[in-house]
Amino acid sequence: MSTIKTYTLITFYLVFSFVGNAQDAIQKVLIQKLDSTPENPIHSISFYQNNGRGDVLAQVVGIRDVNLAKARITDQFRIASSTKTFVATIILQMEEEERISITDNIYNYLGNIKFLRLDEFHLFEGNAEVGAKQSLGSKAITIKQLLSHRSGLADVFNDKQEAFFNLVMTNPAQQYTSKDIVNLYFEFDLHKASKFEPGEGWHYSDMNYVLLGLLIEKLDKKSLSQSIRDRIIEPLEMKDTYFEFYEKAHSKNGRLHQYVGSVDFNKINTSFDWSGGGLVSTHQDLAVFMKALFEEKLISKKSLEKMIAVQPTKPTELPYGLGIYQSVYDGVTHYGHYGFYGTYMGYCPEKKTVLSYCISQAIPLFNVYEFVNHVVKSAK
Repeated sequence: MSTIKTYTLITFYLVFSFVGNAQDAIQKVLIQKLDSTPENPIHSISFYQNNGRGDVLAQVVGIRDVNLAKARITDQFRIASSTKTFVATIILQMEEEERISITDNIYNYLGNIKFLRLDEFHLFEGNAEVGAKQSLGSKAITIKQLLSHRSGLADVFNDKQEAFFNLVMTNPAQQYTSKDIVNLYFEFDLHKASKFEPGEGWHYSDMNYVLLGLLIEKLDKKSLSQSIRDRIIEPLEMKDTYFEFYEKAHSKNGRLHQYVGSVDFNKINTSFDWSGGGLVSTHQDLAVFMKALFEEKLISKKSLEKMIAVQPTKPTELPYGLGIYQSVYDGVTHYGHYGFYGTYMGYCPEKKTVLSYCISQAIPLFNVYEFVNHVVKSAK
């Protein structure tokens, strides 16, 4: 056998052995957190990491649902708020197309949509005496402030969590439209509960992305789901990704069930997530998206730099840019987004590594960040 062939075989063996050992280590860590107790079940955990050299560490443990179908690493799941990174990418594409500037006021584009009642949308300390004066807050909100959650808008899901959850559980099959979401915002009087004047703080709110979704629909003259498909999903051949409840399901892959406490949310129509969190995908497709984003196949370097120019948020929150968080796993910086059901997609520019995981539980009884950091270290 030639020296070259011998060297190649040895190299292959060492790489294979390393990956195999890492897979085993990851599996052992993941199994420790499986929990079938009815209050906060974690029936499955999946972890995916592509180290940039073509080595993929992918492991899944557990079952898809209570029917005991074995979970697979290619299973689909709701990515929830990670959808915001897709929406932000399209907004930056539109800026490159010179159709908008992110420093523009959103009122200039959406002020004539009657159901939005944009004149009343942002009432800081809103009451009868100061309401008319404070309504100018809506006219001061910029697209960039919506992207970065610095508009001051209140949030249907976080600020009225109990009332909203009760409403959803009363009619779990209800199909929502963007207009329905806006109507809920006003029914809950959240237009009078703005947190601060635009640009003077940070408050995470899906209502920011509802307005951005409406902006995309107005400029592209098509549904948001179609814009995401035409601009991102189809060009990148993300065959296992689709906008749930707004287009037909794609792929024959299995589906992980995701829980909120004891409730299996796969049995709930979550069309209310819309532009703030409506996509279903897989680890593999999310890796394709994140690599394309950071390899400047979707937006330019200049736009990407805007997206990842994060700023401090709150003591309990990570730095946030334009539709993207900055996180640190195993001592290196990642840029990505978290989803409500214990999901994450991210990219490490330093190591060109994609990271994605799904815990399948919105309120697990452990610190997810610390757990995943431990998993990432185990993968070394």
